[in-house]
Amino acid sequence: MVDDRTQLLVVARTAYRRNDWRTSYESFSRVDGVQALDTDDLAVYAAAAWRQGHGRESVRINEQVHTRLLRTDPVQAAIKAAEIGLAWLARGHLAQARSWAQRAQVLLEGVPETTAHGYLAYLLAVTAADADDRAQFDSAARRLAAVAENLGDVALATLTRALTGTAAVAAGDPAGYRTLDQVLLPVLDEPVPVEWAADVYRRALSLAHRQQADNWVTSWTQSMQRWCDATEPQSTQSAYRAVCDVHRLSVVADADPHDLVRRVVGLRRLVADVDAVAASMVEELLTRSVGRAR
Repeated sequence: MVDDRTQLLVVARTAYRRNDWRTSYESFSRVDGVQALDTDDLAVYAAAAWRQGHGRESVRINEQVHTRLLRTDPVQAAIKAAEIGLAWLARGHLAQARSWAQRAQVLLEGVPETTAHGYLAYLLAVTAADADDRAQFDSAARRLAAVAENLGDVALATLTRALTGTAAVAAGDPAGYRTLDQVLLPVLDEPVPVEWAADVYRRALSLAHRQQADNWVTSWTQSMQRWCDATEPQSTQSAYRAVCDVHRLSVVADADPHDLVRRVVGLRRLVADVDAVAASMVEELLTRSVGRAR
């Protein structure tokens, strides 16, 4: 039994390194059912679960990671808290996102400035944007910009520009599209961690969709597709690819309704528990397509 567990762990870790999310998730799940995983394995298990569309489970696992980090590394625990808050926000739960942001703030009180402060500032800014709190958004965005400059951090600087662009677009300023083009085209900067890069794409595409800016939806989904190709095999099914495909299908005007229903149903499970906006778009696409198919 011990040998079997050890072998499963090797399979799970190896599969994750080669971006085989399904094998990694299923292997970690089998081991987790009979023995406790170490903290690093739990974090990888959570990431694989998210990419397989298991958002609720991913958050639950990451909460275990956060609890363990509290005892060993408060700064990393704060980053994990911000990451969990970002996941709750993507799933459409603003109150939980704010709660995790507050936990990160408490952990970082009195701590010398680190990248953790920047990721927390980004989370505070996007939660404020979703709550339509302009004052808090401006404050958090300024804080992110300051941390990025003070630390010379490329990833945080990219997140700063993304916030600037989305805020401008939301305010009706066409210059915001050009700013986001600079961030997203041809592909989002590699130094930005995957979860945070995915949030930038998610927010930019959702905003372009709301603004009915179909040309930008098209160009940014192409960028997200290239980003996915750079971070996982092209044959891999993942939640990130599914979100990208949902936005791409949303601007296809002449799609065959039967084919569209088939494709959208295939995406539904992957996005339903990881992206509230994409999940809502899936239902809209299905309703529209079924009506046309009759």
